Amino acid sequence: MASGVDRISTLPDAVLHQVLHFLPSQEVVRTCVLARRWLGVWRFMPALRFNGAKGWDSADRFAQFVDHLLHLRFEGDGSACAPLDSCDFDFDADGFMRLPTNEQHASNWIWKVVPSVRMLRLRVVEFGQEPSPLSDLHLVSQHLTKLELVGVGVKDSVVDFSGCPALVELSMDVCDVFVKQLLSPSLKHLRITRCYTSEYTRILISYGDPEYGPIYDRNNSIFLKGLSEATDLELSADSDLILFDRDLKWCPTFTKLKTLLLNDWCLAANHSALICFLQHSPILEKLTLQLSKGPSYVTETEGMYKPLGLSVASNCLKIVEIRCASVDSKVSILFAVVSAKTRGTTSGRPMTIS
Repeated sequence: MASGVDRISTLPDAVLHQVLHFLPSQEVVRTCVLARRWLGVWRFMPALRFNGAKGWDSADRFAQFVDHLLHLRFEGDGSACAPLDSCDFDFDADGFMRLPTNEQHASNWIWKVVPSVRMLRLRVVEFGQEPSPLSDLHLVSQHLTKLELVGVGVKDSVVDFSGCPALVELSMDVCDVFVKQLLSPSLKHLRITRCYTSEYTRILISYGDPEYGPIYDRNNSIFLKGLSEATDLELSADSDLILFDRDLKWCPTFTKLKTLLLNDWCLAANHSALICFLQHSPILEKLTLQLSKGPSYVTETEGMYKPLGLSVASNCLKIVEIRCASVDSKVSILFAVVSAKTRGTTSGRPMTIS
């Protein structure tokens, strides 16, 4: 630098983009004043990050900036820009989404980027605030492969992702998911954590063509049937949750399931849920049981699954792992249950405690 040589500007665009993608988009745009070399670097960025109105003079100034940037990026000369790999909208704890007009801004921005982006992340949670009601998720995109929603209120009766044939991963955290059906012909990874749903309506999760999908039947296995094609499954819930009770009564066979993780909720009614999964997972290879510290308080309900007096259909189970804070009577009982409900004994089957 003492020689006055600008070595950073001589780096290839791909390297500059890799460095700049850690910055909010407004900081990236400001690099255009550094030198002529930097005039168009921001326009070809494969990633956009918008961190809300914090640090701006007003929410209106922030909204105007995003409107103008997306206009330049996707319209006019923006059509010649590189494809958009990812776009993050993070409105957490800045107050931006408290005004209906700003919710409309956010909806318009999502609609503008969705047709071109591969990975979209939307975070709108604020402490003590209800999830934002961005319910219009009838998205259409040939490129979207991953969608992450945090603090979004999803309240349409049917959330249909059939317009996104490349979508393979959906993550929903701290969301209000008051829907009857979730449809996707391509989804492979589904993660729903800390979300709220209606206690009167269960969600039908349907993979495949929604036109010929299963008929909604409230007396059938809705939630678990939607997950029956999974190869790796983690079902963790509060110990007093009764969401799975009815589904366990009509539990489907998990013909592809190889790894399974359950926590304390499976201990209710003499481990009936655990036994149910063992009896309906014929090729299960690894079982992980994650136990909370102290006694497990589980709710006993009349509709719980009544275990069949049979072992599992296969002896494919190779590893049983129990994760716990201390070894107590619960662990001993679990060892006995797994041994009794898997063919033969635990001989040759690694059973570990961590």
